[in-house]
Amino acid sequence: MENHWKELLPVDRFQVYSSGRIQAEELKMVTLLYQPLVGAKAYSLYMTLFSENLNGATSHHTLMKQTQMNMQQIFEERKKLEAIGLLKTYRKKIEDDRIFIYELQPILKPEQFFQDDVLSVYLYGRLGKQRYLEVRNRFIFTTETHDEYEDVTASFNDVFSSLHESEIRAATDSEINQSISQNDRAKNTEGNAPNFSEDDFDFNALVRDLSSFIIPSEVLTESIRESIHRLAFIYQISPLEMSSIVQQAYFRDEQLTPYSLRQEVQRWYKIEKPGQLPRLSERRQKENSVRNNEEELTPQEMMIKTFETISPRALLEKYSEGGRAASADLKLIDSIMFDQKLSAGVINVLIDYVLNTNDMKLIHAHVEKIASQWKRKKISSVREAMELAQAEHKSYQSFKQQSKAGRPVQQKNIRKDKLPKWMASPKTDKENQQVSETDEKWLEEYLKGL
Repeated sequence: MENHWKELLPVDRFQVYSSGRIQAEELKMVTLLYQPLVGAKAYSLYMTLFSENLNGATSHHTLMKQTQMNMQQIFEERKKLEAIGLLKTYRKKIEDDRIFIYELQPILKPEQFFQDDVLSVYLYGRLGKQRYLEVRNRFIFTTETHDEYEDVTASFNDVFSSLHESEIRAATDSEINQSISQNDRAKNTEGNAPNFSEDDFDFNALVRDLSSFIIPSEVLTESIRESIHRLAFIYQISPLEMSSIVQQAYFRDEQLTPYSLRQEVQRWYKIEKPGQLPRLSERRQKENSVRNNEEELTPQEMMIKTFETISPRALLEKYSEGGRAASADLKLIDSIMFDQKLSAGVINVLIDYVLNTNDMKLIHAHVEKIASQWKRKKISSVREAMELAQAEHKSYQSFKQQSKAGRPVQQKNIRKDKLPKWMASPKTDKENQQVSETDEKWLEEYLKGL
């Protein structure tokens, strides 16, 4: 799951535009055809953006209140709309502020939707055969034959008289005609089918497995390449398996078209995975690559990376040993992120520091005071926040020692602050050697818990 705070904050403003007019019939398509694919939340976000079209710039905080979704949910649902072809997002940075443009894309025509390999197959999987056919029949109209009837339709000449040349010229050059043709005519734009990255399929491996003596290279046209990528994604086909399918399709019809390739893939899928249908699921980050990168980091770097990747809510729940974070604490974090514009990583350092130095109590006034100070000092990274916290704590300890100098100290009243591990004071070489293994174990358990 991609974290929203690196890309989107509640204070970021946005404006909605539409690429062409979206008619009521097209909104019905969004409801009946796209909603089963992206879910109710993404559908709700789309309809909200549609209502905000050309309504001026507003903040994502307002969008959160309107949709009753948090920032992470809005970010994830927006990605679904982008992936399905309903939305395009543009971003512009002006100093510390970011402005987004959300451009609603034209809806596919029903014929295009049901001819699209990706959308039609996944809709079938989500709805089932009976409901799929019911929905499809609502949008795909069949032409009735009237062989037994006589055509008595009136022609144009039967009803209207001919126009004089002057009338034709006047009508052609009229202001109304000019305004329609140049300004007010609706754009004749086509809907967008989902786009696919070529990174997930090794097309070169497929080409190497295909002999040019068997299948000429000119057969692999741009449309065929696109069809291969789409079908490989839908049916999870490897390059070598796709090579065999391409050859079968070519030999069967002595030519290769997107349609023949699609038919051959469906034959292959029925044999290889009988009774199954491809399912649409959200892509998750691959954990193996993340683990490999983490193995190369030092404990301190791992701590920094953890603060950068974990959400403040998850950090609070970690300290609650899996319990839900208090709503008051979450509101505090939201206000800091919104008002002070601190990144989530910096807020994590702040939470960790305050909890460990205040007997696991998140004192709101204390947190807000430190947050405003860090904002004035322009703290923008986790490393800067950790260094500043260490310096501030060292200065505070020095002040306490000076204030106690010259007066007896009652040993029983001394309370020693418990510090986060990353703020522990440096020790001698011998002490370091004894503590390093313990610290590494603590870090390992701490990071596992997060």
